[in-house]
Amino acid sequence: MEHLKKLFACEAVRVPLGCAGAMGGGYLLSVGTVCGIASPLPAAIAGMCPPLYAFFILCGSLLAYIQRSAPQEMAFQLCCLVAIVCMRILFYEAQRPPVLAMLTVTACTAAGFVTDLFFLEHGGVLPLYIMQALLIGAAAFLFADAWNILRKRHRIVLDAGKCFTFSMTYLLAVTALCGLDTDFCNFGRAVGMGITLLAAKQFRQNGGTLLGALTACGTILCSVPLGMPLLLLPVTAMLAGFLSRFPNAVYLPVFVLMHFFAAAVLDSSMELVRVAIELVLAGMICALCSSIPLCRILTFGTPPAGQPRCTVQREQFLSQSIAGLREETANVISHLRPAKPVDAVRKVRTQLCTGCKNESFCWTQRREKTEQAFVQLLHDPAANPGPEAMADCIRRARMPECFWECGQRAALEQTASVHLTQSRNVMLEFFRLMEEMAADAAKQRGLHICPQETQGLQNMLRQYRCEYQSCFVHRLRSGRYAAELYSRTDLPVTAVQSLLRDLLGVQVCAIPAQSAGGLLRTCFYQKPPYQLEHTIRSVHAPGYARCGDTAEAFTDAQGNQYLILSDGMGSGSAASLVSQIAVRAFVRLVTSGMPVETAIRFANTILLSETNTESFATLDILRLDPDSGELYLYKSGASATLFRHQRQVVRIAAPSFPIGIVPQAEPFCKKLTAFPDDRIVMLSDGIHEAQFPFVRELLLRNMPLSEIAAQICEKADVFHAGKSEDDITVIAAGVRCNANAVRQIAHERAAV
Repeated sequence: MEHLKKLFACEAVRVPLGCAGAMGGGYLLSVGTVCGIASPLPAAIAGMCPPLYAFFILCGSLLAYIQRSAPQEMAFQLCCLVAIVCMRILFYEAQRPPVLAMLTVTACTAAGFVTDLFFLEHGGVLPLYIMQALLIGAAAFLFADAWNILRKRHRIVLDAGKCFTFSMTYLLAVTALCGLDTDFCNFGRAVGMGITLLAAKQFRQNGGTLLGALTACGTILCSVPLGMPLLLLPVTAMLAGFLSRFPNAVYLPVFVLMHFFAAAVLDSSMELVRVAIELVLAGMICALCSSIPLCRILTFGTPPAGQPRCTVQREQFLSQSIAGLREETANVISHLRPAKPVDAVRKVRTQLCTGCKNESFCWTQRREKTEQAFVQLLHDPAANPGPEAMADCIRRARMPECFWECGQRAALEQTASVHLTQSRNVMLEFFRLMEEMAADAAKQRGLHICPQETQGLQNMLRQYRCEYQSCFVHRLRSGRYAAELYSRTDLPVTAVQSLLRDLLGVQVCAIPAQSAGGLLRTCFYQKPPYQLEHTIRSVHAPGYARCGDTAEAFTDAQGNQYLILSDGMGSGSAASLVSQIAVRAFVRLVTSGMPVETAIRFANTILLSETNTESFATLDILRLDPDSGELYLYKSGASATLFRHQRQVVRIAAPSFPIGIVPQAEPFCKKLTAFPDDRIVMLSDGIHEAQFPFVRELLLRNMPLSEIAAQICEKADVFHAGKSEDDITVIAAGVRCNANAVRQIAHERAAV
């Protein structure tokens, strides 16, 4: 397809082919007759064509005039074509449909005067020629308007705005083709029924009824006897639409039988053999063209009735994602119980009695009395004199201080436990509030979608029996297409991706399906002009089985690419759990539609409430805008990042807190202007700053990204005095540009 586009883009090929097509079309349309007179279609088409193509239409009509032995009824048609060619040469810049229609009417009216005066023996038919001139001008307007829409939108739009234009254009085309009548078959009727079958197959009863009615009207307009067998075509096409789910082996024979019996009932005097031949030809046309998706060039009616539900599906999915995250957090909290306060009596005994020669006597023979005395002193450390049970204690002077200190610690631990429980409850309540807010926003807010493309996708999914809850296609601000499908079961992603590619005519990428509340969301997006290539390499600290760092790459529903690196406090399993919680929460919220800064604050809230001990993690996030190629770097306590831009390496550091320390965790954000082949390296704190000059040298070389990451990890021990004691993670990334995608999106944006 791309090779054909390039071939026809060449003027040396396009112009000769256009001239040959104009001449052939002028000949075929002039051979047929409409109601016994020469077809007015060649003049109407010439009226909206450039002068060169109008001239070759005239040449084709002259050939038909000679081949038919110069019939007198073609005189007016030839005079019209000559006048139109002259008029188009004089006004070759005119392109607006109303102007072209006026020029065509004027030229045909002048041709009527000439024909009436010089080519007719008796004359007196000038009013008829003026009427024909008006009809030719109206047809030229319709053809020009339809052609302008096709040039701009690359599809036939049968909606409320342009339904009349394309309907009348199709009707006139069928009328002209029906003029090509032979003894065994009518070409227009066969083609019209074939197109009606295709429309009923792909657009079901709506498409079949509309195209069937237009085909029948066009045939009757050409000749009433020719149109009699097609009077029930809209009905049989509507019934065929209900059978469109069946394979062609069932669908085509049933339609042929239904329409054959309808034609026999309507007019038994007709030659039913011709009708049978035409039905067979129509079935062959439908079978041969059934693989062509009409959705790419043809759409019917208004947006589907379920459309408002599609526009709010995204917010409903976000609400369900927050609900799922709240349940996961509550589950984690249930396993991470607050640490129990240390028994104050045992703690005072350890601090006060360890090493005392009377410890065995006090805590063996008088254990009950000693414990009672310790509990009493914990409540009143300043009691003087002490209880009778402690009268013989040789460390009695230290008792008030020890009991006061331990009592304060026990009170603080109890208060911290209460505050922790309250914080968890507040956080879970905050999740519920956000869930309700997102659900409420889903009721009030909708997406601007593409109704024709959406309906086309729904028709194709039904045709291929893909079960879905809802789906819609929309354009991003950049002009790229994006689509979202919601289902209860797994969809064949590769097959749907192929359908979208055929429907939209662009390269389509898919992201893995996400689940929330029993609903699966599968997203597709038009391949963007800019992409990230990356490599991730991690090394765990010595003595630990797991790396405390977590790194991940993912893509959201609009094609934005993300690289995220989180370094949990410490090393091993505990640090790994904290960093995984932060990354998991961020990825889930961003892919559900939440902004980056809000997702970071949510992850911070989760870490603040996960445990009662100090638990924090750094976040280092890189986001690529796939349309502009710009990079956005977000840092929350993360190590410095090195960015190579136009052979210059820049160190980017940020004075920010890790998440999980303070309630208000505002991330540092920096926008970077990136060019193709720019590179960036994100590092965990296991890489010492002394290693940065070495990393800089690696970036300046044209080395593979995987080799850069490997060498940074291998040399880490050298810069840590021979042995690194921390986890090491390196993400090396580069920006790539797809020139074809840039040109295609620019072309589509200009067309829109």
